[in-house]
Amino acid sequence: MEYASLGDDILVKLMSLGDKEAFGEIYRRYWRKLFQKAQRKVYSKEIVEELVQDLFVSLWEKRASQKIQTLEPYLFTALKYQIITHIKKQVLEEKFVAYTTTETDEEENSLEEHIAFADLSHSIEQAIGQLPEKTQHIFRLNRLEGKSTKEIVEILNIPERTVEYHISQSLRFMREHLKEFLTWALLVFLR
Repeated sequence: MEYASLGDDILVKLMSLGDKEAFGEIYRRYWRKLFQKAQRKVYSKEIVEELVQDLFVSLWEKRASQKIQTLEPYLFTALKYQIITHIKKQVLEEKFVAYTTTETDEEENSLEEHIAFADLSHSIEQAIGQLPEKTQHIFRLNRLEGKSTKEIVEILNIPERTVEYHISQSLRFMREHLKEFLTWALLVFLR
């Protein structure tokens, strides 16, 4: 069969049935376009390659469950969300690095602030450890890895309502568990 002459809709159907050659043709047809599009937003060639590869891995892994109407817009939308997730993660990492490396006035409460931050981190980890295993996993994906509800639904293959329930339960538990600590920490930071 000459896959290069087939339309996207037929390739998608064949791929959903497990046809590796159809997937290979989709890859050949769109890899460079996706790579070039991603390079306009992400300037690291290695990261762009990783994002595009992850997109195709996900496409193959979810081939049987995906409902792809039009392939090209689907791929570019998926790429857009991968780039957004990457940038959000990068911004969070930069903020964390900036926070942890910021030099504070030694005479002021820098030691107390570091202790409070370490205590907060420890308290958060303890609280997360008390959550049921599934709730812990969903909380970590949402709050620590920055995944959206829809991304978690895709990752865990569970209903959106279930994800929302676990997130709200974990937040309620965390607020209750950390209430006293946060009051104390705010007093330290606001001095």
